[in-house]
Amino acid sequence: MSILSLQNCSIKFGGLVAVSDLCLEIEADDLLGLIGPNGAGKTTVFNFITGVYQPTSGRVVFNGKDLAGLKPHQISALGIARTFQNIRLFPSLTVYETVQVALRKNIRYGFMQAVVRPNSLFQQEREINETIKEILNFFGLLPYQREMATALPYGIQRRVEIVRALATKPRLLLLDEPAAGMNPAEKNELMGLIGQVREHYRCAVFLIEHDMKVVMGICERIAVLDYGIKIAEGIPREIQNNPKVVEAYLGEKA
Repeated sequence: MSILSLQNCSIKFGGLVAVSDLCLEIEADDLLGLIGPNGAGKTTVFNFITGVYQPTSGRVVFNGKDLAGLKPHQISALGIARTFQNIRLFPSLTVYETVQVALRKNIRYGFMQAVVRPNSLFQQEREINETIKEILNFFGLLPYQREMATALPYGIQRRVEIVRALATKPRLLLLDEPAAGMNPAEKNELMGLIGQVREHYRCAVFLIEHDMKVVMGICERIAVLDYGIKIAEGIPREIQNNPKVVEAYLGEKA
């Protein structure tokens, strides 16, 4: 059964059709890639999945629920988390605090409990601390927990952003160009981590990426957009040999 279903989704900005009649199914254990030339509409797809935009037509259904009209924070609460093409970290927070913010929705105490501070509050705080330490350790970020997140090298900031998304305990993780700006060694490490994320955190992964080595190396299925239209979908070998995909990227028929 699909965890996410995009049913004939289109989105227009004025007279521009950014995405046209897109149909896509993501299973609960998928590792799916979305590729296409610059301006193909890839990030727009992520934006209407997460409620930044509303599709002009069509339906986005997550875990059986229609997401029409829901705000980004409501969609996040249902179990969809994302990273961004351009890193968006809080400049005034440490790595530890960045992950702590993402766990806010798991807090079960209110204002009065915070004032009285019963034992249950301390138990929750211990659980949150353990969760943060566990996820930072999994990503090799524990040594940086007290560092300001935006002061770290670019590749580490990328990992921090992924960790922040995972801390919300999503059932679907959207990664928008996670390898952007990384050197070859960092990309190889990232490829291994993304595979481990799906297994360890039991979530589907849907990623946009321009680096074909990364996409072909980790994705089990790939969908291709060109001018907002899905022109191909299949396993990596099928996509590599698809004449429409070659034409879209090279501007000439194979």
